[in-house]
Amino acid sequence: MRKTIELKRVVVTGLGMVTSLGLDVQSTWDAMIAGKSGIDQITQWGDLEDIKEKFNLSEEFPLIAGEVKQFDINEIVKQRKHGFSKEDLKQIKYMDLFIQYSYAATLEAIADANVNLDDGKIDPYRIGVIIGSGLGGPKTWENEFSRFLKGKKVSPFLIPRLIPNLAAGNVSISFKARGANACLATACASGAHAIGEAFQRIQLGKEDAIACGGTEAAITPLTIAGFHALKALSSSYQTPQSASRPFDIDRNGFIMSDGSGILILEDLDHAKARGAKIYAELIGFAMTGDASHITDPDVDGAIRCIKLALEDAQIKPEDVDLINPHATSTPKGDINESTALKKVFGVGKERPFITANKSQLGHSLGAIGGIEAILSVLSIYNNQIPLILNLEQVDPECEGLNYVMGQSKAADVNIVLSNSFGFGGTNATLIFRKYIPNDR
Repeated sequence: MRKTIELKRVVVTGLGMVTSLGLDVQSTWDAMIAGKSGIDQITQWGDLEDIKEKFNLSEEFPLIAGEVKQFDINEIVKQRKHGFSKEDLKQIKYMDLFIQYSYAATLEAIADANVNLDDGKIDPYRIGVIIGSGLGGPKTWENEFSRFLKGKKVSPFLIPRLIPNLAAGNVSISFKARGANACLATACASGAHAIGEAFQRIQLGKEDAIACGGTEAAITPLTIAGFHALKALSSSYQTPQSASRPFDIDRNGFIMSDGSGILILEDLDHAKARGAKIYAELIGFAMTGDASHITDPDVDGAIRCIKLALEDAQIKPEDVDLINPHATSTPKGDINESTALKKVFGVGKERPFITANKSQLGHSLGAIGGIEAILSVLSIYNNQIPLILNLEQVDPECEGLNYVMGQSKAADVNIVLSNSFGFGGTNATLIFRKYIPNDR
């Protein structure tokens, strides 16, 4: 006979971000609320005309993205790493950029949560790291393959730089976190799935706290060429900043971006015992499979995922104040998701409000689930909702929902539902709630 386990409550005690709008949580959040865009012409490739000629790119080839700007991992580690030493700089020297982003975000999240594994007060065997990534290190792949084709030796760090689980691996090693050390690679749902896995492990008492989320650094010529070949990217826009426009009648694809979002999830009792600040509580999670198509989203799969998450959270659709949808700005994807939301939450209602963070940040693939989870938590903590940038005329097929248009909105936000969907028909839904101390 199986014994019944009382599930532990799981709270958010630390946040860390690197995005196209900022190198930390506060700068990103301030820019989001101010209605700014992190999307612009790509700078990291050098002269774009030379790139177009070198790779024989068409005139429609998108040369815009949500790049992380002025990122210096050495300076970030010097400023944020507790007990910093030269060994830290040696370790980060061999990291691909996607690993560096997650490392920087984790440093911020750990400091924010006031977690110090060196003081003997926290059991390192009860601390885990679960970080998702959709692609791992494509920059390393492309650079080293170019050397290989020229007959040059490839780096002995080729494999450790590019495999997706080295984001979690490097964090685990650096902070001596000896609990779960894992990576979920489920395309654009990777970050959300990593958070969901961490949530369930803490609920079951397997760890006391887990650093979790997603990371990506995929703005490379080959990666963008691949998405462009799928006709998934926006290639028609007036300005780079206006290209990402979820639910708008003129949307025509998503914009690639880079970044990382890491949360510290923690057992409530453990957090209270050490006097931790609590941002919000994670109360529900679900994942489903469409079993339909490798790239096209499925309405029924999204509906099931949302309903299962609501059931897991033990709440009703009318309890949700805000939805942070996947909303990539693709023609079919936004219609399918809005259809799913209307079937679950109804049409023409004041709540839930609908935001869409990719309108400002771009789509950072495996990282975005972590980034959007943090922004969902901040909407609860600050009672503010970022606008949907560039949503000027709602697509008639997306009408019936209360989109936050024109400017960011102040509102009482108690419960937020966040969706992440990925190629292969993989779905994730997370539900966060304002922390209520004595609620069971």
